[in-house]
Amino acid sequence: MVEIIDEFLEGHARSGSRPANEPFYFCASEIVVLPTAFVTDTLKGFLDGINQVSVHSIHHHFIEARLRLHRMSNDFSRWLEEEAGLQEAADAIERINFYTNTMEGVRRQIAGIVSPAMNH
Repeated sequence: MVEIIDEFLEGHARSGSRPANEPFYFCASEIVVLPTAFVTDTLKGFLDGINQVSVHSIHHHFIEARLRLHRMSNDFSRWLEEEAGLQEAADAIERINFYTNTMEGVRRQIAGIVSPAMNH
């Protein structure tokens, strides 16, 4: 990002001193993980949990897991692959684009992928 801004300023030097309409606040956050009542060892329980947990839980297991555990996957895909043996569902969930979705959208897509897998 710094390179992009530096490159832009090389061609548009006056933009660097232009005041903004509103301030931009950099901030940091602390992750606080609290246990929930949702624990499962079945696909039905997984689907029920996905449909009931907060979007914060979806974010924690779908996005933060990649950063927290330094891996390229999410907790949902990993569980579906390793515990439920559903490689295709795990791969499909892995392909959900969280940059173009809300967490509710991610929830709906995960449920839409897991629901048909329960019938196989």
